[in-house]
Amino acid sequence: MDYPDDFNTPAFPAGPSIAISRFMAIASSVLFVVIIFVCIILLWTMRSQRIDPFIVSVNEFTGQWVVMHHSHGNNPFQFEYTAIKSMQESVVGNFTANWFTISENVADNDAMWQTCNRTQECGNESNLKYGDKTCALFCASGEDLFSRFIYNVVPDYQKRVAAGERWIVDKTQIQIEPAAEITESGGTWNILVTVQSNINGEMQVLGFVKVARNTGLYPQTLGYYVADFNTYRIN
Repeated sequence: MDYPDDFNTPAFPAGPSIAISRFMAIASSVLFVVIIFVCIILLWTMRSQRIDPFIVSVNEFTGQWVVMHHSHGNNPFQFEYTAIKSMQESVVGNFTANWFTISENVADNDAMWQTCNRTQECGNESNLKYGDKTCALFCASGEDLFSRFIYNVVPDYQKRVAAGERWIVDKTQIQIEPAAEITESGGTWNILVTVQSNINGEMQVLGFVKVARNTGLYPQTLGYYVADFNTYRIN
């Protein structure tokens, strides 16, 4: 006979409750084993998963997509997108936009084009508000380049201002690519920028930018600054 299932008699009144207790104990044991198994599967799944990001470059003119970086390491276009490259690209993009900006507000132009004190206006102690372009070009360019800008470019810009011309650059549309090896001390970059003029319409400009580093004079950008800037209008 099967105890306690077959002992549901007056002589054994505890038989049914013992049978139920045994069933609950077996079910609880099975459920406990299942929970342990599921936890092991979850842990294995979580450890097997990983974030696998990649960078895609889209050609503005052809619409072609190119995978620029992928962790699998099997892409011929792969390159390491480091903080050094990111910082230099940021310096190049901001400098390019500021170089080709002519505001309708004369005071804004004068503030951005003025010669400044590197310690006070360009140091970490600078208290300029976010978005204030005062000394923007001076604090991001080398001495020779800024002198060239003041003597060769600003006079032409002032004539354009007097004629009512305004230039606007959309920074999100600036194309920036390395022209040579980018190192911790700097590098050379290619740029393609579209300048919107209220008189001359849309102008496309191709340029070459040389970035150098001096941590003592340019602390706001980890020492990176534009040492040379050559551009050519292509339309």
